[in-house]
Amino acid sequence: MIDLSALTIPLSCLSIGLCVTSLVMPYWNCGGFFTTCVFTLVHLIIMGLILGGLVIFGIVFLLDLCKACRNSWIPGPVCNTCKILLAAIGSGALLGGNLLYAVMYIQSWSYIMSFAGSIIAIHVVLMSLFTSRCLQGH
Repeated sequence: MIDLSALTIPLSCLSIGLCVTSLVMPYWNCGGFFTTCVFTLVHLIIMGLILGGLVIFGIVFLLDLCKACRNSWIPGPVCNTCKILLAAIGSGALLGGNLLYAVMYIQSWSYIMSFAGSIIAIHVVLMSLFTSRCLQGH
């Protein structure tokens, strides 16, 4: 099996970094995402999707970074399956939050950075999925 952790760990770090930076910068349509934006229901849903996706994807990143899917910690196939599912849910939430923002508000630099981070997260999930033992029939 090909170990892509040398590629997925930096890409995951870049994805999380872009998303966090986009949330901190005051270049959203309404200004600062946590400061000057009016907290409407749609804004809270978008915030929940993006923050929830970041937390879930961050957990997967930490599992990869600590190499927690060793047989001494958690059996490899079980851990890898859980990591792929969590990464898919996290990156899907990131992408969903960004798409909802795109539909509801005007695009901005912060949106583009957050969108790029979620797309990179999707690619990490796809690489993990295609190199998993489950898909390769082992």
